Amino acid sequence: MFDLTVVAFDGRWLLVDETEGELGEFATKHEALKAAGDFAVLDQEPRHVLIQDDAGEWDETIVDPPRIH
Repeated sequence: MFDLTVVAFDGRWLLVDETEGELGEFATKHEALKAAGDFAVLDQEPRHVLIQDDAGEWDETIVDPPRIH
């Protein structure tokens, strides 16, 4: 169900795909989640994303693909 994960690591936020591995490194969680939304454009479906913060706590969110006009 969760193929994307955003992980806080050494002051950066990593976007990781279950099959492709690391997709990018970002300065903020917001930037990493935006990139997850951009990744959702591939199939135009919302993506369930796991989030792990610096303390090791887990959360989840849904990101929608950006609207194409």
